[in-house]
Formats: sequence, structure tokens, C-alpha cells
Amino acid sequence: MKWTWLGALGLVAVAVPLQAAAQAPAAISDEPSASEAAATGPDRPLAGMDEAQIVAFFDLMSATDELEALLAPAIATMLEPGEAVPGWRESGVDILAELGARDGGVAGNLLRDDDTAVLSVTDFSGNAAPDLPGFTSVRLRAAPPGGASQTVYASFESGVWMVLEMQPIRRGNAFCYTGLNGVTLYSREPLSAWDEGTTYLMAAMVATFDRVADREVCVVYQREGNAFASRSYLPDGRSLPYLDAESTLVRVMPAAGLSAFIRDAVPALPTPPVE
Repeated sequence: MKWTWLGALGLVAVAVPLQAAAQAPAAISDEPSASEAAATGPDRPLAGMDEAQIVAFFDLMSATDELEALLAPAIATMLEPGEAVPGWRESGVDILAELGARDGGVAGNLLRDDDTAVLSVTDFSGNAAPDLPGFTSVRLRAAPPGGASQTVYASFESGVWMVLEMQPIRRGNAFCYTGLNGVTLYSREPLSAWDEGTTYLMAAMVATFDRVADREVCVVYQREGNAFASRSYLPDGRSLPYLDAESTLVRVMPAAGLSAFIRDAVPALPTPPVE
């Protein structure tokens, strides 16, 4: 999955009106323990919840009609196909060979996106294990069967990271992604202390990933100087112009720097829309 997906999905999630997402406590009113926790106040939607109740909250939020109505049109736009591109699978570079030829091999080299508003780093070995003392973690979705062969670390808000575990299929130089990802949230503060904005942003992100799980999107990397550009396709070779237009370059980053990057990097504030 191309990391512009993260930026594009982030834009989708940010666009979700808070007042619509704020119906979540009502959505979990049939779940006694979650209902009691939600009663502690709408400004801290997860206050009083244990880990199982937090997972249930995100599951219920993902299934709401309100989020479906808001996300479906944006996802359709994001995945609107363009023209078919002959030879797309053989285009670009073998990114695993590119990383494997460097000191440390594939496991020792990551790809970091240039995007400053949605931070993301991709581990093509799936074996990175950042040291994050003081962070709270909650697993929302199980890892793919057989484990992950790629892991993405993404941040949309200071102190909060989403970790996605994936198992893409190789088709030539392309990586093709489908199915549910493993999802774990890491946070400097307990999730029970999150405010409405953070809670519903991450709920919208999880709901979006749930909704695109039945689609297949393929990614090819092209060399751009000392960096790489990613190009997205449907399995039949049609391009995805929206994703490509939103893309930024990715650059090699030593895996040894991942822990410090997660601890210290802060996403830039989004630019307000022009009215």
C-alpha cells in the first residue's frame, strides 16, 4: 500500500464532522460496560474504558451509518481509476533489491515519506521493534495470518502513532495490498485521556481502513534522484490519479533511527482551507 494512501485517508478522516462522530456514545449504549464508561463525559469519549471496551468502541464506531455516509464518497473519489498503463508491473524499480543492496539490508533500511502533515515510515522486513518507553499501546486488529511482511508507522497527531501490519503480494515490481491490516495504536498518554478530536480522528482512520479492505491496490516505486516516487494501480493496470497527485517522495532512513523518530517527530499542522 502506497504511503500516499495514509495522507489521502488522513484527509478523509480529518473531514469527518465532529458532531457526526460524536454520536458514538449512543452507538455503544447497548454495550453496558462501554455505555457506563461513555457516561463519564463526551469531552473524553474513552474515559473509564479498559482495553477490551476501547476495542469495542472502535469496532462500533467503524460500523456506524454516520461514518459510512461520510466516508463512502471520499473513498470512491480516492479510488477513481484513470487510464490503463501497459507494462505497469515491470515499471519502476525492485525496491527490495534497492534496500537490500545497502548496508544493513532490507531490515536495516526503511522508507520515510517526505510528507510533514502525515508522518509515515515503512519497514519492508516487518521486523522493526522500536523502543517506546512511556507509550501506551492498544491492538485494534489482529496481524495478518502468518504475520506481517511489511509494517508502517504513521502519525496524524502529535504523540499518537498508528502501526499497520500488512502482507502484500508481489506482482513484478509491484506490491499489491488487500484484506484487513493489523492495527495497533501507540500513544504518549493513555487512550482514556484522549479528547474528542483525537478519538474520532483515529476512529475515522480505522473505519476507512476497514472499508478499503475488500479492494486491491498495487504500488510501484520509481527512482527520483536519491529518493523514490510511488505510483498506484488497480490490479487490471488502471492508474489511480488521485493517489498519485497526493503523493510525496519517500527516502531511505536507517532502521536504527526509528525509535527516536517516533518519539520526537511531530506532524505539521494542516493548512486551513481557503474559504
